[in-house]
Order: sequence, then structure tokens, then C-alpha cells
Amino acid sequence: MTLCLICGPLDDRMTPRCARLCGLAAILEPLGIELVTVPLPGYTIHVDGQFHMVDDDLALANTHRLPYEFLARLDDLGIKVVSPHPDEQYACNSLTVRPRRLLFPAHCVRTADRLAAEGVEIVPVPYDEILKNGGGIHCSTMELVRDW
Repeated sequence: MTLCLICGPLDDRMTPRCARLCGLAAILEPLGIELVTVPLPGYTIHVDGQFHMVDDDLALANTHRLPYEFLARLDDLGIKVVSPHPDEQYACNSLTVRPRRLLFPAHCVRTADRLAAEGVEIVPVPYDEILKNGGGIHCSTMELVRDW
């Protein structure tokens, strides 16, 4: 089953309620997609800065900013989680262009080494100047439609 994430601030009771009220789960379920709501601390705003799927069985995640229940669910699904180096928290904001191939912030070399140890091909992109104003590689892209 595929997962669809809806994320919102920890104190935002509307995120899960809104998902139920608008019937999103009922729409996704026949398609084999399970809706999972993930509460986030209010200062994080977007999930792409905290969590990134690299392949069907591998994710990059700031585990200290994600709820235990969500991380346990990933483990139950057989998804290995790699944490970025503590000095490279923006590393999660990268772009998977195909399974285990990422456009990745060039300055996040220690996290890149962790991912390379898992068989991930890293395509370094010089992005440190743009990060100074907020946002990352994933924030600067549009969705890709692809079959894989």
C-alpha cells in the first residue's frame, strides 16, 4: 500500500479532522493509498524539510522532529530511516529523481556519505547561498510525473 502524508502543526487539531471531513481517506483507499496524518512542530511548516523518501524502502528523516508513532510505522513497513548529520538538517530538502538517485545540497557531505553507504547516488547541487533565505532543492521544484 502507498502512503499519503498530511502534515500540520502539533497543536493543529484541524489537520486530521479536515482529512476525515473532506473524505480524502475514502477517496484514496480504493486506489491502494493509505492516508497518514503526521503532526509537526509549528516551526517546521513543511514536511519536505523533515522527511524525504529516497526509495520504496529508504527514507531520509530528521527523526528528532517527527513523532515516534510515525517513525515506528515506517519501521513496520520495512522502511529504513537515515538521519542527516546534526549540522546538516537541511539535507532532507532534496529531490529524488529516481529511486536511490538524489539531487542533493553539495555542502551536506557528511549526510551524503551516510546515504552513499546505503547505495544512494548523490548528484551534488551547490545550494548553500539559496538556503540562507530559506527553502531548499525540493522547495524549488515542481512535481515530476514518472513511472518507476
